[in-house]
Amino acid sequence: MFADSHAFMSGASKDKDGGASLQIVKGTLPQGPPSVNINAGYGILRNTTNKDIKLIRLTSPVFDEVQLHNMEYSSDGKAKMIQIKEPVVPANGELSLEHGGKHLMLINRRRDLKIGEIIKVMAESRDEKRYMLELKVIDARQKQTHEHHGHGGMH
Repeated sequence: MFADSHAFMSGASKDKDGGASLQIVKGTLPQGPPSVNINAGYGILRNTTNKDIKLIRLTSPVFDEVQLHNMEYSSDGKAKMIQIKEPVVPANGELSLEHGGKHLMLINRRRDLKIGEIIKVMAESRDEKRYMLELKVIDARQKQTHEHHGHGGMH
Protein backbone atom coordinates (compact mmCIF):
# COMPACT_ATOMS: atom_id res chain seq x y z
CA MET A 1 0.00 0.00 0.00
CA PHE A 2 2.87 2.40 0.70
CA ALA A 3 4.91 1.46 -2.38
CA ASP A 4 5.14 5.08 -3.51
CA SER A 5 5.42 6.48 -0.01
CA HIS A 6 8.43 8.59 -1.02
CA ALA A 7 6.42 10.52 -3.62
CA PHE A 8 3.58 10.86 -1.14
CA MET A 9 5.85 12.13 1.64
CA SER A 10 7.49 14.72 -0.57
CA GLY A 11 4.09 15.91 -1.77
CA ALA A 12 5.39 15.77 -5.36
CA SER A 13 2.89 13.22 -6.59
CA LYS A 14 0.49 14.90 -9.05
CA ASP A 15 -2.49 12.61 -8.33
CA LYS A 16 -2.38 13.63 -4.67
CA ASP A 17 -2.94 17.30 -5.47
CA GLY A 18 -6.61 18.07 -4.87
CA GLY A 19 -6.24 21.43 -6.61
CA ALA A 20 -9.21 23.77 -6.33
CA SER A 21 -11.74 21.04 -5.42
CA LEU A 22 -11.56 22.39 -1.88
CA GLN A 23 -10.91 26.04 -1.25
CA ILE A 24 -11.41 28.59 1.47
CA VAL A 25 -13.46 31.62 0.51
CA LYS A 26 -12.72 34.90 2.34
CA GLY A 27 -10.19 33.10 4.53
CA THR A 28 -9.04 35.41 7.30
CA LEU A 29 -6.73 35.14 10.27
CA PRO A 30 -7.08 38.03 12.75
CA GLN A 31 -3.60 39.08 13.90
CA GLY A 32 -4.34 39.35 17.62
CA PRO A 33 -1.93 40.47 20.37
CA PRO A 34 1.74 39.40 20.02
CA SER A 35 1.66 37.97 23.56
CA VAL A 36 -0.81 35.26 22.49
CA ASN A 37 0.70 32.65 20.18
CA ILE A 38 -2.60 31.08 19.14
CA ASN A 39 -4.67 32.48 16.27
CA ALA A 40 -8.10 31.65 14.92
CA GLY A 41 -8.92 31.23 11.24
CA TYR A 42 -12.25 31.96 9.58
CA GLY A 43 -13.83 31.68 6.14
CA ILE A 44 -15.95 29.27 4.13
CA LEU A 45 -14.56 25.89 3.11
CA ARG A 46 -16.12 25.15 -0.29
CA ASN A 47 -16.17 21.67 -1.84
CA THR A 48 -16.79 21.77 -5.61
CA THR A 49 -16.79 17.98 -6.08
CA ASN A 50 -19.73 15.58 -5.91
CA LYS A 51 -18.15 13.67 -3.01
CA ASP A 52 -17.83 14.61 0.66
CA ILE A 53 -14.28 15.60 1.58
CA LYS A 54 -13.25 14.30 5.00
CA LEU A 55 -10.20 16.08 6.36
CA ILE A 56 -7.78 14.08 8.48
CA ARG A 57 -4.91 16.56 8.86
CA LEU A 58 -4.33 20.31 8.75
CA THR A 59 -0.82 21.78 8.79
CA SER A 60 0.82 25.16 8.29
CA PRO A 61 4.50 26.13 8.01
CA VAL A 62 3.84 29.06 10.35
CA PHE A 63 2.21 27.11 13.22
CA ASP A 64 3.10 23.93 15.11
CA GLU A 65 -0.46 22.70 14.94
CA VAL A 66 -3.73 23.45 13.14
CA GLN A 67 -7.02 22.08 14.45
CA LEU A 68 -10.66 22.60 13.62
CA HIS A 69 -12.77 23.44 16.65
CA ASN A 70 -16.44 24.06 17.29
CA MET A 71 -17.92 26.24 20.01
CA GLU A 72 -20.62 24.33 21.83
CA TYR A 73 -22.95 26.00 24.26
CA SER A 74 -24.52 24.19 27.21
CA SER A 75 -28.06 24.91 28.40
CA ASP A 76 -26.71 27.36 30.98
CA GLY A 77 -24.95 29.36 28.25
CA LYS A 78 -21.41 28.23 28.98
CA ALA A 79 -19.26 27.88 25.87
CA LYS A 80 -16.63 25.24 25.41
CA MET A 81 -14.42 24.36 22.49
CA ILE A 82 -14.62 20.88 21.07
CA GLN A 83 -12.02 19.67 18.58
CA ILE A 84 -13.50 18.12 15.43
CA LYS A 85 -11.07 15.34 14.57
CA GLU A 86 -12.27 14.64 11.02
CA PRO A 87 -14.36 17.53 9.72
CA VAL A 88 -16.42 16.84 6.60
CA VAL A 89 -16.99 19.39 3.86
CA PRO A 90 -20.17 18.16 2.14
CA ALA A 91 -20.31 17.35 -1.59
CA ASN A 92 -21.01 20.51 -3.59
CA GLY A 93 -21.38 22.25 -0.26
CA GLU A 94 -19.73 24.46 2.31
CA LEU A 95 -18.50 24.40 5.87
CA SER A 96 -18.59 27.85 7.46
CA LEU A 97 -15.82 28.84 9.83
CA GLU A 98 -16.95 31.79 11.89
CA HIS A 99 -16.56 33.52 15.23
CA GLY A 100 -18.63 31.67 17.85
CA GLY A 101 -18.98 28.55 15.69
CA LYS A 102 -16.63 26.22 13.85
CA HIS A 103 -13.20 27.78 13.29
CA LEU A 104 -9.56 26.91 12.77
CA MET A 105 -7.26 27.06 15.78
CA LEU A 106 -3.67 27.75 14.74
CA ILE A 107 -1.44 26.85 17.68
CA ASN A 108 2.12 27.90 18.61
CA ARG A 109 2.87 30.60 16.07
CA ARG A 110 6.50 30.33 14.96
CA ARG A 111 6.96 33.94 13.86
CA ASP A 112 5.22 37.30 13.82
CA LEU A 113 2.42 37.84 11.33
CA LYS A 114 2.16 40.90 9.12
CA ILE A 115 -1.18 42.46 8.25
CA GLY A 116 -2.06 41.57 4.66
CA GLU A 117 0.23 38.53 4.37
CA ILE A 118 -1.14 35.16 3.24
CA ILE A 119 -0.73 32.18 5.58
CA LYS A 120 -0.92 28.80 3.88
CA VAL A 121 -2.69 25.87 5.48
CA MET A 122 -2.50 22.45 3.92
CA ALA A 123 -5.54 20.23 4.31
CA GLU A 124 -5.17 16.51 3.76
CA SER A 125 -8.23 14.37 3.12
CA ARG A 126 -9.06 10.79 4.00
CA ASP A 127 -8.30 9.76 0.36
CA GLU A 128 -4.79 11.28 0.64
CA LYS A 129 -5.52 14.33 -1.49
CA ARG A 130 -3.99 17.64 -0.44
CA TYR A 131 -5.53 21.09 -0.71
CA MET A 132 -3.80 24.43 -0.21
CA LEU A 133 -5.92 26.89 1.76
CA GLU A 134 -4.99 30.54 2.15
CA LEU A 135 -5.80 32.80 5.07
CA LYS A 136 -5.19 36.53 4.87
CA VAL A 137 -3.87 38.14 8.04
CA ILE A 138 -6.18 40.98 9.10
CA ASP A 139 -6.11 43.45 11.97
CA ALA A 140 -8.14 41.85 14.76
CA ARG A 141 -9.36 45.27 15.87
CA GLN A 142 -10.97 46.10 12.51
CA LYS A 143 -14.03 43.97 13.15
CA GLN A 144 -15.06 45.45 16.49
CA THR A 145 -14.78 49.17 15.73
CA HIS A 146 -17.25 50.82 13.42
CA GLU A 147 -16.98 54.41 14.58
CA HIS A 148 -13.77 55.20 12.65
CA HIS A 149 -14.90 54.28 9.16
CA GLY A 150 -14.09 56.78 6.47
CA HIS A 151 -11.77 58.91 8.62
CA GLY A 152 -8.59 57.59 7.00
CA GLY A 153 -5.95 56.72 9.55
CA MET A 154 -5.52 56.40 13.28
CA HIS A 155 -6.80 58.83 15.90
